[in-house]
Amino acid sequence: MQGIGHVVVNGLMGGSVPAGRGFAARCGSLRGMTGPSGAGAPLDLRGRTVGITADRRGEEQALMFRRLGAEVVHGPTMATVAADPTGRLRPVSEQLIAEPPDVVVVTTGMGLRMWLGEADGWGVGDALRGAIAAAQVVCRGPKAAGAVRLAGLPVSWRAPSEQLPEVQEHLLAGGVAGARVAVQMLGDERLPLVDALRAAGATVVEVPVYRWTLPDDGEPARRLIEGCLTGRVDAVTFTAGPQVRGLVELADCDGTTGALLEALNGPVLVGCIGPVCAAVATEEGITGPLVPEHWRLGSLVRLVAEALAAR
Repeated sequence: MQGIGHVVVNGLMGGSVPAGRGFAARCGSLRGMTGPSGAGAPLDLRGRTVGITADRRGEEQALMFRRLGAEVVHGPTMATVAADPTGRLRPVSEQLIAEPPDVVVVTTGMGLRMWLGEADGWGVGDALRGAIAAAQVVCRGPKAAGAVRLAGLPVSWRAPSEQLPEVQEHLLAGGVAGARVAVQMLGDERLPLVDALRAAGATVVEVPVYRWTLPDDGEPARRLIEGCLTGRVDAVTFTAGPQVRGLVELADCDGTTGALLEALNGPVLVGCIGPVCAAVATEEGITGPLVPEHWRLGSLVRLVAEALAAR
């Protein structure tokens, strides 16, 4: 890459909430929600039940649906274990401080905050911020960019649609041959970005900040699965791909995968917050999940509510 020696990629599911659009504001905006396309009487989901698989912000989502009259079954299907689960984050961070990167790619605001928070705990937070500030900072989307600015760091470029393929295209367009690339991994998943950078001649250093696991208590998720099988649950929402995998894995453990997929491809509506999450759902055997035009929690709730109300 011309003018680029090191690249750091940071990412984690989640993000910051812009000022003035907090928890109460988002939930309050749903109170007067009307039927499809905003026409007709306000949406009324009384008699409907929605299954929520999110651990993080799950209660916020539940409140949104309850304000519309729906019952909620909250069964988290994954847990985020953060704070350097492998013990490799600190030496990798110190290495990057010693050899400052030329480009830092921030994929989510939450991931950046966690990384900087860990560095603060080790007493090297200011040094890490200095290394990032001296680099070109490339952000996956507005949430990541907001977290970067909140940390007092510059934003050089932001992907329009919040997807890593756009970040990949942007970096490869400049050339990465000979670049040293540090990629903060998304849990235990393999990122196509890593393989693409290596194929283009970059040396990639993986930065493990966290991992995803099944929840310690799987009973709430099993109650959600049972609700899908018995017809009690009318819709299920996913805000991250690992939630889909966790649900299917728990069903596998109980021998109910086939029946679950039949329900999710039949009477139970499935809503995914964005195309990446929907792609995972498709890989797991769920056909035609609903995806909102704007990949935000409020938009997902609105889409699922409208679809339920139209039935």
